Amino acid sequence: MLQTYQTKLSNHYLNTDCTSDMYLSEYGKFFGMIERKLFVLTHIKGISSSHLKKNFSKQYGLTARQFNSIRMQLDGKVSSILEKRKQEIQELETKTAYLKKIIRKKTTQTEQLHQKLLRIPQASHIFLKQVKKYQNHKSYLHQKKRRLRNLQQKLEKLKSDEVNKKIRLCFGSKKLFHKQFRLEENKYTDHNQWKEEWLAARSSQFLVIGSKDETFGNQTATYDLQNTLRLRVADHYISKYGKYITFPELKFPYGQAMIDQAKVSYMGVTRTGKPQKYYTAITYRFLKQKKGWYVNATVELNIPKIGTSNLNGLIGVDLNAGFLSICEIDRFGNPIKSWRIDVPMYNRRTEQVKASLSDAIKQILSYAVLVQKDVVIEKLDFSQKKVKLREMQPKYARMLSGFAYSSFNQIIQSKGKKEGVRIRKVNPAYTSQIGQMKFMARYGLSSHSSAACMIARRGYYFKTEKPKYDTILSLPKNFDKQKSNFSNWRTITNHLKNLYTFQDKIELLKADI
Repeated sequence: MLQTYQTKLSNHYLNTDCTSDMYLSEYGKFFGMIERKLFVLTHIKGISSSHLKKNFSKQYGLTARQFNSIRMQLDGKVSSILEKRKQEIQELETKTAYLKKIIRKKTTQTEQLHQKLLRIPQASHIFLKQVKKYQNHKSYLHQKKRRLRNLQQKLEKLKSDEVNKKIRLCFGSKKLFHKQFRLEENKYTDHNQWKEEWLAARSSQFLVIGSKDETFGNQTATYDLQNTLRLRVADHYISKYGKYITFPELKFPYGQAMIDQAKVSYMGVTRTGKPQKYYTAITYRFLKQKKGWYVNATVELNIPKIGTSNLNGLIGVDLNAGFLSICEIDRFGNPIKSWRIDVPMYNRRTEQVKASLSDAIKQILSYAVLVQKDVVIEKLDFSQKKVKLREMQPKYARMLSGFAYSSFNQIIQSKGKKEGVRIRKVNPAYTSQIGQMKFMARYGLSSHSSAACMIARRGYYFKTEKPKYDTILSLPKNFDKQKSNFSNWRTITNHLKNLYTFQDKIELLKADI
């Protein structure tokens, strides 16, 4: 498992002698220039990078490891673009299909409203109200058609790029590139000021790849036992800066122990069976931000063995807007404890939301380690829910947009590996409905805790619960009890969604004891 730690290069190192800062800035610019040239030759003209390695190393004075660092950073950017494009195509296809469904439904409603208008006398007091309603329907339909057209054009372009294997990569970011066309709006005095920021963004980072057969895990950036980071200067700049740039007494505020452990050698054997000393590979990324230069060190950590199981129960977690609901069950599926952890999500930056989620998840996993139980979460395609944001009521859309779905999934999986907690994923279909109707009143749970209880029960793969037919809620009249329980829950859920608001349904179920 890879883990990255960051530290800031102290101004003491950079101000004592301007050599360090000057070299980092110049090499960042040099690194970016070669990266862009390599992109054109490999991904535009189709030349293999292995054929270019020797020429680039000779022409620009690079070691083989320095060239590999440039190539691997470029390959990472390209693979990220390709993966993102696949996701965008999938999301756009879902969005267009959903919009078409909405347009068909709204078109039918508009036509029915038009026919109704034709039957209403113009002198009637309700005629003007119906006319206004009809106009609103037409305006809504027009905007949805416009959005559908825009999405289809974007989808067509992405599919064309996918078929033609075309890579669109903007070094320096597309967002910053477009700022030059609105200088005053983006608070630039002139184009030269924008260009200065643009060139800095394209030269703000470089990568130094490590290897386990190199001293201290990296021969280009060597971080020794005295915590001195020694950066080898590219041959192109040796005459100006010397062979090495050093940063003494460099420490990482978080993860220093892990990096120190990676610096300790161990004995292994080569492919031919000869004994050889190895280290844990450490990859460094030098990154320039507003407050100066930073160093990110990426090391591979040993993943602890799983210390939890499902032998004595499970812990279910339900992600909600602003909080997490947790329910612990025994091995028979009965809830024995439930609680919630608030996670503020509104009017907060992404980093703040992630920090809150991380703290909440840490509490849950610490408890899971204590009781030695696996944690069960929903297996959701988070992009599917976001597809419907524009079509939902503003309040519901705001709730969904405040969710850090992908962050929650990523954080709990990562922390689960570190803590030795197994994270199970289950199908969340109708967990809320079943929990509310079957377990909420029986065990005195809240609506969200009952959903967390159902998520935990799904971890045992119990047979789908039989619907509760003797309820205060109005069930569909054409109910077929011969169908499967899962199918019947689908019918009930769709029916109740159209008949009750969420709060009304919960209040009725609380009274139905």
